[in-house]
Amino acid sequence: MNLPLPAILSEEKCQRHGWWLLLAVTALLYLPGLGILPMMDRDEPRFAHATVEMMQRDSWLVPYFNGDYRFDKPPLTYWWMRLHYHLLGVHEFAARLHTVVSTWLVAVFILGIGQRLGSARMGMLAGIAWLLTLQVLVHGRLCVADMPMVLFVTMALRAVLELLMKPQRRFIRWHWVLFIALGLGFLAKGPIAWIVPALALLLHRFVFWGRHTEWSSFHFGKGMTLALAIVGLWGIPALIQTGGLFWKVGMGEHVVERGASALNGRFPVPGYYFVTAILSLFPWIALFPQIWRRVAQRWTMTNALLLSWFVAPYVIFTFYATQLPHYVMPGFPAAMLLLGKGLDLRVKSRWRWWSWGVVAAMALAPLIALCAGLHPAMPPALRPLLLHGALTLTLIAFVGWLVVKLSQRGTRTAYGALAVAVICLPLSFAIVMRDIRNIHPAVQLRCVLGPVAPNTQCLGWQFTEPSLVYHFDHPWRFTSKQETVEKQLRKPGDTILVMLRREWTLSHTLRNDGPAKDFSKEVDQVLAAHPEFHPVEVHGFNAARSSWVELMALRAAVSP
Repeated sequence: MNLPLPAILSEEKCQRHGWWLLLAVTALLYLPGLGILPMMDRDEPRFAHATVEMMQRDSWLVPYFNGDYRFDKPPLTYWWMRLHYHLLGVHEFAARLHTVVSTWLVAVFILGIGQRLGSARMGMLAGIAWLLTLQVLVHGRLCVADMPMVLFVTMALRAVLELLMKPQRRFIRWHWVLFIALGLGFLAKGPIAWIVPALALLLHRFVFWGRHTEWSSFHFGKGMTLALAIVGLWGIPALIQTGGLFWKVGMGEHVVERGASALNGRFPVPGYYFVTAILSLFPWIALFPQIWRRVAQRWTMTNALLLSWFVAPYVIFTFYATQLPHYVMPGFPAAMLLLGKGLDLRVKSRWRWWSWGVVAAMALAPLIALCAGLHPAMPPALRPLLLHGALTLTLIAFVGWLVVKLSQRGTRTAYGALAVAVICLPLSFAIVMRDIRNIHPAVQLRCVLGPVAPNTQCLGWQFTEPSLVYHFDHPWRFTSKQETVEKQLRKPGDTILVMLRREWTLSHTLRNDGPAKDFSKEVDQVLAAHPEFHPVEVHGFNAARSSWVELMALRAAVSP
């Protein structure tokens, strides 16, 4: 065996102890630093605080964020987070724990599929490969709904595999597994949890296998009635309570419109997902050409299903206007199983150029981060993050190098080096997360401005980060009008005001182009009109958006 699976893991040990060994690997890789990382981008704080607001309102049907309806996703993720909040308290660790648990459960399902296909060792390798995939390492610790959806898609296709291998006339337990998974998958992230398995079945029947499929053995009529009933138990009361808005906004705007027009006006890039696969599926993508050659030589019905499963999300989102690398993640478990089926693989000399080329491409990432950190125009507070990020990316590239090396010749030294690198990864991630927290603008503002009373009015001008709502645990109003700021500062009572003075993107900083946004003139006018207030200047970096911001914050108390 040439790929990195310890020789001490026998077939029997993988069968008996595989689930808790995968649990140990998941805990090692995903738990360190989980509560250090602040809420990132726009989705994480919305998910995390929407759960808090549902608890405050004692609502189980409709999520709220910042006092308004939140129709972006169905409620299963909020319910799961709510359980962790009750058990552990409201903080970043509890908010993200559902994603880590989902990531582990996907690995367990991968192990089970491998065992069903004839080798628990193969399933163990595929499960470990899943946990070490770069996109999973990133998304497996975020407070969003993607990983629960991937879990239920994996669960559904595990049942599909069983029903294809043994067609059934009766409605057996695998039918229950399939259609309950589809119902829960819809409650996790909507119709994509149905579209991926459906397209995978169609690709399997008409493209990659091409033989007759006994569709009646799936009992789609009974099964989809069950799946719809699961969705309907929540969906019908939610639609009644919101007057149909949950469907109109949740499906119309957040599914259909994102498919027709790109998010935030970004231009769809042809071949986007094939390019991003080099990073998302690293390091295993370095072995994909020879894996495909190996699997194609032994073509079976199960190989056809795994390939159909892997390809389905790529087909779906190639025609979807909004492009994000993690959208195709539901197909990654199948890719890891195809990888596991190539256990006896050796990299052929004619494919080494691809394997080493992928590693070399990944090696450029730490070099770019290092150059950015040393750039004279880079803010000093940002340099530790970039330098530690460069070290983390170097470690990831080193893991990729070792994987390719092991595929050519497995030695004890290489296995030992890989084990050390994997153990060092979570520590490296934790350091980067600490750096992100130290310069996160919402965290800094919370430290500077202190606790917020229930009657305090919080206003953000030109700065609309949802993380403010989470970190202050208080509603915020956001505006782009200067007169709104003036009116608020004249109102009696306690007011917190955060104004965006200037903002730089990373590319603007490196090119010395000046700020991407500059509201210095307007901010100075507001401050000159209210000399009685003493503003505090805060600098911070939003890692998810790669933007450096300069903020002016003040706390004003106006007597009635």
